[in-house]
Amino acid sequence: MADEFDHALPPVMHVKARPVRRSAVARLLGGLFLGLVALLCFWLFVLPVVVVALSSVAAHWSGTILPDGFSTRWFERLSSSDFDALTTSLGIGMGVAVLGTMLGLWLALALEGRDRRGLGAWVDTIAMMPNGVPSVVLGLAVLIAYHKRPVDLSSSAAIVVLVQLALVLPFCYRCAAAALRPELTVLREAAASLGAPASMVLRRVVLPQLVPAIRASLALGFALSLGELGATLTVYPPGFATVPIVVVGQVERGYYLPASALSLILLLVSLAALILIAARVPRRRRD
Repeated sequence: MADEFDHALPPVMHVKARPVRRSAVARLLGGLFLGLVALLCFWLFVLPVVVVALSSVAAHWSGTILPDGFSTRWFERLSSSDFDALTTSLGIGMGVAVLGTMLGLWLALALEGRDRRGLGAWVDTIAMMPNGVPSVVLGLAVLIAYHKRPVDLSSSAAIVVLVQLALVLPFCYRCAAAALRPELTVLREAAASLGAPASMVLRRVVLPQLVPAIRASLALGFALSLGELGATLTVYPPGFATVPIVVVGQVERGYYLPASALSLILLLVSLAALILIAARVPRRRRD
């Protein structure tokens, strides 16, 4: 009976899906829209970087499309204070990125699965609050709160790290929280049911799954710290100026070409650091 029933079934016909054909007008409009978006992205993002690069090597540039000549004198005129500002920016940026990633990951793990209508909602709101506060206001608040004893940070670089950490933490927290998928919770519960301690579950199960989110958090925190100006300008003590503060000071005095040289160096160094953060470390094969 089963064989007769199987033979009675009609053969399955595999119909090849046909690509959807668009009219010539739709293709033309799509190409024009794509070209417009590409031109807009070039105008907003690529062209300013090209202008800064040309300005950094321009001997003189005024009223012409291209510089009148090219020279490296603006790089040669960079003083030790400019390189100190570059070192300060990179050091603070890496410190803020690491601290923000650690705190954001810890906060995301602590709030995972917690009811967002009680204490979890309050903690989540407080963690995201710096995004809704102007950076200058936040910097002023930190400066007023920590400029007297018993906690006086007004004369140390710690106050710059603190105010930038407050601005970066919401982004790092969201990077980690978005990576905590339900599948990860199942893996954690399965490992715990097999007798694995909490530290091993965190080290062997959770953190390997969160590596892309950790890299994204480090890169985002580092980039935001390097470009932060408003709060840093409000709280920075003498001797701890970052590159954005130095560049703004040069622009206010009309020194656009030296400012472009320092900005290009910061851009190249930050790009190299971001590439290192995003680079994949080859895994060792286990015997």
